[in-house]
Amino acid sequence: MRLARFVAAVAELRSLAAQDWHKIVTSPPTFDASAFLRLAERTEYETWLLEAVYAIVEQELFPTWPDAVVYPADKSKAQFFVHARGNIIIGDWRPGFLNAGAPLVFVSTFKLLDMLIEWSLEENGVRSTFRFQEKLQHLKGSPVFPPLIEARSWLKERLAGLYRTLEPLRGTIIHDKHFTAADGAIRVSSSKKGIIGSAVEISAAHLRKLALTIVSVLRYVDGTWHLDDVREKTLRHDLDELVALHGLPILGQQRPFYTRVRVYSTGSDPLQIDPSAIQSDLAARYVNQDCLFDLRVLMVRDGAVVDAYLFPWTLFAVPGSDWSHGVNAEQYRTAIPDDINLEHLRGNAG
Repeated sequence: MRLARFVAAVAELRSLAAQDWHKIVTSPPTFDASAFLRLAERTEYETWLLEAVYAIVEQELFPTWPDAVVYPADKSKAQFFVHARGNIIIGDWRPGFLNAGAPLVFVSTFKLLDMLIEWSLEENGVRSTFRFQEKLQHLKGSPVFPPLIEARSWLKERLAGLYRTLEPLRGTIIHDKHFTAADGAIRVSSSKKGIIGSAVEISAAHLRKLALTIVSVLRYVDGTWHLDDVREKTLRHDLDELVALHGLPILGQQRPFYTRVRVYSTGSDPLQIDPSAIQSDLAARYVNQDCLFDLRVLMVRDGAVVDAYLFPWTLFAVPGSDWSHGVNAEQYRTAIPDDINLEHLRGNAG
């Protein structure tokens, strides 16, 4: 009798354990603040390394420039301006390091991707493992990634594609000698089970883009950087350039071109500007680029600017929409800029 009760108790415990495990693997992960903190802690060193060697700084990648397209008062023809800045570093160590250290950069980039995927799997209830093949197998089960990735199937699929392609190449660099590195580029072959695969060439430019892509995704995921429309298009474009490494169809994303347009208006309503006409002018000027812009409207009265408004791209990003419908211009009133060109205030400006 006691034995029967013991067996029944063990069976019940096993049943409860199975139910708990089922809850773990079937309940969607929450990805709360503590989860993102764990991700930041485990990726801290490799992120620091890649940000240092490539000088990856958010403000440098997405700088703020003066208004580059200007429509003078009472003129429909735009004037285009080019702004630039220089930065000279004497004795910079980065070029020499990148020329010699491309294998380390590659391995560090892969490790960041590996830690992102491993963290995502753990948040799904998958037991931590150092075996890459087990992680690849779990990826086939469509685990839930953090919201920023999960909401973008194109990103989730290409991260998994990069992982599949890069994992055997990482193994070669760590364990074998079937690779060469010169001038910041790598030529490496898969060498699993002693079988040497075709060589994969990763140029210095593509290695930088790979590192930048993975670091950017991590920064967007943990909220350090904000993913807006311009940056998302940049990410899509960069992934298209890495098509040889993820093996998936290109997204067809043109290189995004983001600027700020200034319109001097003598009208009475700042919402009467036509963004579609501006978009056409930009498309004609910057061929084969995906043009995005914020719109600064300066209201001119008696030869002087009396009001200023700054409308973000999100208001008129959808082509053909009535962008001003329901918009309260007062919410977008801003300070009058101090770089007013008097020539742009005159009706006869060229």
